[in-house]
Amino acid sequence: MAFSAIEEESLPEVIDKCYFPLLAFIEKTKTPIGIELSGYSLEKIQHYRPLWITQFKALHEQGLVELIGSGYMQIIGPLVPYQVNLKNQLIGLRTYQNILGIKPTIAYVNEQALSQSMIDVYAESGYQGLAMEWNNAFSLHSDWLKSYAHRPVIAKGTSTQLPLLWTDSIIFQHYQRTIHNELETNKYLSKIATYISHGYQALPIYSSDLEIFNYRPGRFETEATILADEWENIANITKKLKELGDFLLPKIILDKLLNNQLQLTLTTSSHPILVKKQQKYALSRWAACGRGATYINNLCYRFFTTIKNENDEQQWKKLLQYWGSDYRTHITPKKWAQAMRYLQHFESSEIVSDANTGSPKYFEIIESAKTICIKKDNCQFIFLRDKGLCLESLLIDGKELPFGTVRHGELDFIDHGADFYTGTTVIDSAEHGRVSDLARVGNITYQEQANNLQIQTNIALKKIGHIDKEWEIDLNTKKITFKAKISLHKCIKGSIRSGAITLKTRPKNETFWYQTHNGGKFPERHIIDEYTIIEHAQVRSLMQSCQGGLGVSEGTLELGRESKKLLSIQIDQQQSTPFVMLQNSVDNDLFLTRVFFSLQELDDTLKEDNQTEFKLQYSIRLE
Repeated sequence: MAFSAIEEESLPEVIDKCYFPLLAFIEKTKTPIGIELSGYSLEKIQHYRPLWITQFKALHEQGLVELIGSGYMQIIGPLVPYQVNLKNQLIGLRTYQNILGIKPTIAYVNEQALSQSMIDVYAESGYQGLAMEWNNAFSLHSDWLKSYAHRPVIAKGTSTQLPLLWTDSIIFQHYQRTIHNELETNKYLSKIATYISHGYQALPIYSSDLEIFNYRPGRFETEATILADEWENIANITKKLKELGDFLLPKIILDKLLNNQLQLTLTTSSHPILVKKQQKYALSRWAACGRGATYINNLCYRFFTTIKNENDEQQWKKLLQYWGSDYRTHITPKKWAQAMRYLQHFESSEIVSDANTGSPKYFEIIESAKTICIKKDNCQFIFLRDKGLCLESLLIDGKELPFGTVRHGELDFIDHGADFYTGTTVIDSAEHGRVSDLARVGNITYQEQANNLQIQTNIALKKIGHIDKEWEIDLNTKKITFKAKISLHKCIKGSIRSGAITLKTRPKNETFWYQTHNGGKFPERHIIDEYTIIEHAQVRSLMQSCQGGLGVSEGTLELGRESKKLLSIQIDQQQSTPFVMLQNSVDNDLFLTRVFFSLQELDDTLKEDNQTEFKLQYSIRLE
């Protein structure tokens, strides 16, 4: 009912064409089916067509329907704080109970976007099982056997585990194409028979949207034309499928076929967050694309901070609604405008510094044509004046900190034959090519207090806009803070990445790790060994600018070696909620590791809307 491309006034039509026919089909054919509903969808159905609720409950009492839970709203769990995820599930469960009098035991993972710690959230909420996609998890694990898909398994979280009922994108897309008359029925049935012959004891026939049968949301130009009553197709194909096996409710499949001996970790260090279906469904889809995903994510975060200590359920429902995944993809202009009217009063105001402006007297400043060296109390900070005020190096008590600039020639492979900076901004688009802030800066200003220095500049981004860049050194809190405000003349159709952090090169035989929250209560630690390649920021195609990323849902990312923490990065989520990506590349006997902060990425959902201003602020501990 929150489907991005469907307007509110069309919901009664969707229920009439899709939801009622589903119940009629179940009752007529006596086919037991699990139906996933968000609490939000259930409320909309109750409002527009309360009779559907009555019919659903009757079929449930007959054992023909099982309610599959998913929370109050379909939210990309790894991208939002733990408290929001827990509220989403608990409010969803209360909504099911209030309207249906039913408590589901199995949850369908929203958009099949799963991190290891999200399993713990579902378990804490009271769910006894999950429905999650097989295809992408299998693709990441070369040691898995195909037979793992033949029956339910145990999925391991960070502190708990849950039974897992597989869904399958390839199988459900076969079904969609058959119902839409794009695949011949006999060929479809032959495919299903082949799966069964390979040893499947439970086959997930369909596990996707309902509102594509006898209705078209109008999201794509290539949507199949409705040629006949598709519910008749469903009935006819179901009759033939019953000749191959029995339909069973999901909970019965778990009870009968669960393999308790097979316990799997679905994610990897290179891919700590899984998402659904084919490659175009990267995590950036909901983190940095759409009409302005980073912007609405930031507004939602600010909304969250105002109510996180309150128990006003209506306010929480509003927050969950606007943090829903559909507001980040093909959302209609009308629905987007409604969200903005509600959320924009949470927008923060500019923070005005009370530091003194002028020539610094507490810090020693040594300027040259290429660098700016700042010294105080056995601390030294070198910035590159000829490269957009990027950070060259930091020394504390004579010891160099493990981030800054990696120079051309420090690495062996030709792919790494460049300079890799800390603090650079890069904008890529087909129209403007690559635009960066790696220019010589002359207009530098300083503001200072006794143990705090701010160094600021403004850099033109060719003809497309400018960036206000600032570094703040705070010796009281032992932090260095990067701040950027990018102002463009118009929207661009491309990626915008600012403040990249480059780690100094290190031997690849060292045990290395990164740690962050991906929607759960506790951080996930992922090991980077000598074989680990991470390419989140790599372009995937002309229409997809990256391959994946991290949730960083509590704003902190840490990197370390063995028991030692090397780097602790804290994002100011009040200022922005960037999409964080990692790069870890092998170079002979060394590793090149970088952290990227994206304010916009390119994919098929990116809309040229009104967003032309982007902010970023993060701090790094000086330790």
